[in-house]
Amino acid sequence: MSRKLVLVSLITLLVLVGTTVLQAQTDPGPRPVGKVNPALAICPPAGPLVGAKFPTAPNCIDTVQPAQTNPPADGAGNVIANGGNQTGFWFEALTVFETVAVVGPVAQTGGSTMPGLGPSFNGLSCFQCHSQPTVGGSSPNKLTPGFPNGNPQVGDAPTSGQLQAVSSFISATGPVREARFPKAVAASGNADEVSAGAVANLFVIQGRPDAPAGCAIDQEPFAAQVAAHNVVFRIPIPLFGEGFVENTTDDTLEANLNLERNLAANFFNPPLGITGAFNHSGNDQTISRFGWKAQNKSLLIFAGEASNVEMGVTNENFPNERTDGNGQCSPNFQPEDQTVTPPIIIAPGSPLNDPRTIDGPSGLFATFGAAGVTSDIASNIANFAVFMRLNGAPSQCNFNSGVDANGFARCLALNPSAQRGAKLFGTLDTSTPGSLTSNATDTNPQTVNIKTIGCVLCHSNALRTTTSQSGSLNNAPFQPFSDFAIHSMDLSLADGVTQGEAVSNQFRTAPLWGVGQRLFFLHDGRASDLLTATVDHAPSVTATTTCAPGNGEACEVIKLFNALPNQSVCTISGGVTTCTGSKQDLLNFLRSL
Repeated sequence: MSRKLVLVSLITLLVLVGTTVLQAQTDPGPRPVGKVNPALAICPPAGPLVGAKFPTAPNCIDTVQPAQTNPPADGAGNVIANGGNQTGFWFEALTVFETVAVVGPVAQTGGSTMPGLGPSFNGLSCFQCHSQPTVGGSSPNKLTPGFPNGNPQVGDAPTSGQLQAVSSFISATGPVREARFPKAVAASGNADEVSAGAVANLFVIQGRPDAPAGCAIDQEPFAAQVAAHNVVFRIPIPLFGEGFVENTTDDTLEANLNLERNLAANFFNPPLGITGAFNHSGNDQTISRFGWKAQNKSLLIFAGEASNVEMGVTNENFPNERTDGNGQCSPNFQPEDQTVTPPIIIAPGSPLNDPRTIDGPSGLFATFGAAGVTSDIASNIANFAVFMRLNGAPSQCNFNSGVDANGFARCLALNPSAQRGAKLFGTLDTSTPGSLTSNATDTNPQTVNIKTIGCVLCHSNALRTTTSQSGSLNNAPFQPFSDFAIHSMDLSLADGVTQGEAVSNQFRTAPLWGVGQRLFFLHDGRASDLLTATVDHAPSVTATTTCAPGNGEACEVIKLFNALPNQSVCTISGGVTTCTGSKQDLLNFLRSL
């Protein structure tokens, strides 16, 4: 038979049996952020919000993503629906989160900037690291509203020489990064010592116009350490839904991990080899759950550490400067960020019951409202913690939701492909048909015969909070797609850094809610698409590889992923479409989170 006749015969056969065959799989890419929707706007000029703590700071960025009803989620960039009496505080804290830090001193900031930057630093604000797809997210690039030049760290460098020193890993198109030296680097000249595994700040304030006279502090020797293979990276972690995570008991997390272990060992043949463990607080021995290695216990500690390490702002949790150069680079009182008592507003010679005092109708309460007073009195890190605690969870929206005719982001229900991907991913939610933990029956012909490959046994989708004064956090189910345990990863991902009980190749399961709009993946941002990020869990294995300890706990899951067809094969029979699950289905599901 001629090649032409064979091709015609094959097409005819496919039409007769009603089968559709597609080709290679691709990451569909991040869902678009869309424009600011005036109906959801909270920031000027579209909205009313002006912060009390830094009232003349630049207008906040406001690109709230759509909410959803099932499962309930308030949408990235929005406050939780029922935050109780701290809801107003969240709006105030949002403006603090976005305020830019300067060196100082306090008397010169004029209410528009935050004092305390440096002497060494990685960024100028919390927002510039946590901004995709909206405030509180992860690393931005040119797709992110408010960042037309891409990675803001490029513009943070005080001099071209400081930028050139880190140009091998900091670029306009790459992710925001912090650098760590796995091996200690001694002090040299006016460059400070960096302990083994510690953050080596990218920039120093020398060269900035607000650097104190007489300050001498040298940038760390990045070029030499890159050449010596002594630099590893971390990218910002998204901060959505963090109040749910903080308000989950240790018992709940431990029971969930035990369930995952049992299913990994007994539900699959061969067993998946997923075990996991928790990092713990050295102070009270409870489970710590924030950070790439789950090294931070609470949101307040997390905020305090980030403020001090990333911006150099000393605070009540971390009151000492990490670096000092020649000792003349810190012009402010220590700590630079702390709880304050506002002055009583009263005219000279007036009695103490003057109506213009803080409790009077013309005082601070009248000017700011109760939430404004709380924000103004509270430390910056307390503002940061409340902002994270009451952040809404991202919605699950179909990977191709796109934007509507007005340019506002849409949230469409998961289509059949994303639903098949959900089956492949797996679920621990007993209310879901086909759950690994129930006998629920799936009657959807497009998903009924699709077996999970076990992703959910680290990226758990069924947790519940304990009691809370904030109604949305009170005994609430949530789907973070993480178990908040640390797991051993492939040795290619090891970073040489130990934090608490987490060693070099152990990392906290990255929560996947919101991954549909993320731009960079894995702890160091090495991947910019989800296919690469998935395969990099165990990059050297194939569908037939024998897993070894160095391949990490995800090895068997990645083998199952590699064995999937690239695309679904769908057959129409009697008017009913039945499809196999595929790599593309799983990628479409992930981009729907």
